[in-house]
Amino acid sequence: MRFGIVGPISKDTINRAPGETTSKFGAVAYSATVLAKLLESAEDDILCLSHVAAADREAVLALLDFPNIRLCGLDGPANRGTEIELQYLNQHERVSKQTQVMTPVSFAEMEQLTDRDYVILMPLNDTDIPLATVKRFRQSSEATIFLDIHGLLTGVDHSGKRYRKQWAKEAEWLQAIDILKMNEHEASWAAGRSLGTFPEHLDYAVRMVQSGLTACWITFGSQASLVVWKRQQRLFWAKVPVSDTGQVVDTIGCGDAASAGFIYAYSRLQSPIMAVVMGNLLGSVKASLYDAKGFPTRLEAQDMLYRHYRSYFHSLLDEVLSQQHVIVHEIKEGDRDENFMYSPNGSSYDHGSGHESHSHR
Repeated sequence: MRFGIVGPISKDTINRAPGETTSKFGAVAYSATVLAKLLESAEDDILCLSHVAAADREAVLALLDFPNIRLCGLDGPANRGTEIELQYLNQHERVSKQTQVMTPVSFAEMEQLTDRDYVILMPLNDTDIPLATVKRFRQSSEATIFLDIHGLLTGVDHSGKRYRKQWAKEAEWLQAIDILKMNEHEASWAAGRSLGTFPEHLDYAVRMVQSGLTACWITFGSQASLVVWKRQQRLFWAKVPVSDTGQVVDTIGCGDAASAGFIYAYSRLQSPIMAVVMGNLLGSVKASLYDAKGFPTRLEAQDMLYRHYRSYFHSLLDEVLSQQHVIVHEIKEGDRDENFMYSPNGSSYDHGSGHESHSHR
């Protein structure tokens, strides 16, 4: 398989406490590293398209020095990279200021990815990967395109303050991609209204898939993810638990790692629900790491899946054998508004705003 990743390798300056400042590269660097580890010793390769400042080029090359990663877009002398200052308020909350915005990716650069089987788009701002570039790329490539929506809902003002914004030209974006990923807050911003309950998030994800997507994945932090997908013109949805893989030490890059885990599993199995399992696992792993080091290889990830998701896999198998649709639910014409949130025994699937978390240690 041939993979492509497009977006900033951000240079993050992190202030955790007075006098405690660190600097590291993030965003695409996490996704590329996760894929490189999972594809270790395989013939698959990753083409990573990003712009960085000339002064950071050698450090980025050293960080992503894997046999199966090729970097492009780094050599432009006038390129700007993405630079972000992060100030932690507590373990989970932080405020950010963007001091540099990446030079937008051009179609000429994107053309280098036309032979890719899977392409992950990871903009951090609405200018990083222009819609016009993606639309032209869509016409020239048969790649499955995965979009993390975060950057399309993020603008930067003259002072560097990052702010949320509406999703401009939503319909055109939906026609240019195959799989959409967002978190619960981004879902509300993209929808233009507050999505407070699980049924509201489910309804929104269903609408996204009905617009032409293959799948829509909404994450809820430490709570179970929601995925809606289409197969042979039939719609399905499921809640996929997250796992506790260790003490939370740093949540930066969790979404980036999760995206790479998703696309790796999807490329192997063509199953959105199994892709979310892998995505949730790798996002949880990143939360237990300070940097990109320590991500698991394929064999290590398989062992972790067995330890953390064994009971969930058994439940999926039981469902297939019994044909009792209590995990994977089909949305049928005419029953969306009344019955699709209920199991065959009449119990509701809406567990409130908590979106329950499961640990399968």
